[in-house]
Amino acid sequence: MGKPIDDIPLAQRRALAARLLLNGEGISEVSRKARLSLPTVSKYKELVERGGADALARLRIHGGPSQLDDASQSWLVSAIKHSPGLHGYPGPTWTISQLRELIFRRFGVQFSASHVGYLVRGYGLAYRLTYSTSEKTSPATSQKSQSDVYAARRKIAAKMLLDGDSVEQVSKALNISVRTVKKYRSLVIADGVQAVEQFKSSGRKATLGPEALEWLRATLEGSPMAHGYETELWRNGDVQKLIKKKFGVSHSAGHVRTVVGKLGLGHRMRSPKQRTDKKPSAMNDETLAWVAATLRQSPRAHGIESDHWTNARLRTVLHQRTGVDYSRGYIWEIAARAGVADLLTRRRS
Repeated sequence: MGKPIDDIPLAQRRALAARLLLNGEGISEVSRKARLSLPTVSKYKELVERGGADALARLRIHGGPSQLDDASQSWLVSAIKHSPGLHGYPGPTWTISQLRELIFRRFGVQFSASHVGYLVRGYGLAYRLTYSTSEKTSPATSQKSQSDVYAARRKIAAKMLLDGDSVEQVSKALNISVRTVKKYRSLVIADGVQAVEQFKSSGRKATLGPEALEWLRATLEGSPMAHGYETELWRNGDVQKLIKKKFGVSHSAGHVRTVVGKLGLGHRMRSPKQRTDKKPSAMNDETLAWVAATLRQSPRAHGIESDHWTNARLRTVLHQRTGVDYSRGYIWEIAARAGVADLLTRRRS
């Protein structure tokens, strides 16, 4: 039985990659068969196209001799792909400092932060890195680095599409949305790879720096009630308003979810699935009588520091009583059916 492909020296895997590329194999197939990252195979393809297999054979490993052998690099790739929690680190994704420490603990090798970042991007796993709020980098350097990662991924995606890979294959391999890959495919069909290379994302640039992210982390770990929101967990819209109020920045709901997820605080957010509105017929006379009596009392009798009732406050006490999170519209309907809608103050949040 021959050696597993991961145990074969890099030089031999390069030679295999060169043969496959010369035979017309696509980037993703070569990556899978030779156990090389997609960005690496893309670079090899350019060399082979310019100078044949000899050009690839003459290529030196970047940065001098590698201090991690093939087996060690395979282990590291697997570790990056999986949860940091398996190795005792918090959060769903990795920071550079965590990976530096992990490499030192496992292999006794101490890499610089920039070299660890280079390794991760070379493995095609930049999407497994989270925001770091403790490692200070200049905004210009951080923005350029992220821009380079996106540009490299766009270029690889374009070449994979030209090689015949499906939209779904490219999306899965590069962690790009199907919608975006379809846009790339249209560009490639119309104007070739260069059209995708020149493509610039239309989305808003990241505007929250390390200090802002640290503030957001500390805020989300606390109670929404400290900021005037009458819920135990954060709602996506409330976080959007908080960011807008504090930093003057408007982020989409999707981007807010991404930021919160990368901060490892998804558990502090209320899931939309928790919304279980009841039909009007489910509201019994006993509860309606309770609502009528409650709104005729002061909110302070129910632990709310206010002298008047609002839709949100009635939602809170109803949730405490019934365990159901009713919609705002249905709260008004309940109050109307109980004959006390006039006791709710209509206030804009």
